[in-house]
Amino acid sequence: MASIEEAVCWSGPAVFVLCTLGRAEARLAKGAFDVSGMRPDRVEVFRLASDCWAPGVVVWEYDLGFDDAGQGFVPYLTQCLRTASLGAEGIAWLAFEGTFHFDHLFTEDVAEHIYGYCVPGGEPRVTWDHDVLKGEGWRRAVAEVRAVLEDAFPAAGPQ
Repeated sequence: MASIEEAVCWSGPAVFVLCTLGRAEARLAKGAFDVSGMRPDRVEVFRLASDCWAPGVVVWEYDLGFDDAGQGFVPYLTQCLRTASLGAEGIAWLAFEGTFHFDHLFTEDVAEHIYGYCVPGGEPRVTWDHDVLKGEGWRRAVAEVRAVLEDAFPAAGPQ
């Protein structure tokens, strides 16, 4: 992968995979991702289930599709993460297609595949710089998200 834009446009149109892990049972309302003057052309929603999560922990995946990949996405994605974290009553993150695995949430081996996150009460962070994703600072930041996950959802980790 040479750039983040190439990664989110691997199938043609831009697809942003935004996941949430939280306590809210309901998925985000239709229109929740119509923010910052932008609206996805398509939104697909999947509830992710795993036996290794404690009752009361809900994981959703939202695939936000855009036909025009030439837009300035960082402010948009920043607001989407804020909205999703609040709505999920938990953590929201952006990751490349095909990198989600329950056993590896926010671990060092997937840090460079996560290009945005928001933890409860925190400010969203989004990077559009592939070199940043490969850096030690980003790995540390993602490890801090893992610590928040383990603290906020102590029974939520893999068993």
